[in-house]
Amino acid sequence: MPTRDEIRLTLPCDRDFHRVAHLVLGGLALRHELTIETLEDLQLALAAVLEAAGPAGEVTVAMTVVDGSLETSVGPLDLREELGRDDGAALGLRRVLWTVADDVALDGDYVRLTKRVSRRG
Repeated sequence: MPTRDEIRLTLPCDRDFHRVAHLVLGGLALRHELTIETLEDLQLALAAVLEAAGPAGEVTVAMTVVDGSLETSVGPLDLREELGRDDGAALGLRRVLWTVADDVALDGDYVRLTKRVSRRG
């Protein structure tokens, strides 16, 4: 049976609350002994999605570690157009996410990011 560790939090989209999501992600990374490179990739992806959410409303962030992967789901968000748009060489949301995550998917109005995780040592 796969080992599963999940944290789910709902917070205001206001930028001041982004730190809370980053602290939780950092704690999860520490608990699972992830490398600093993996944590940095995850922090960058989470920051990009939270920034795209805008300042109003609430967002739910769910982080799940299952069998060597960390899956982060963020929503509800309306990012279908932004994630579908190819900005060429510009550093848009789509390019950032595909650079730091192993998989990016839209699951209804949630963005699902998957990152294979490496442990320290």
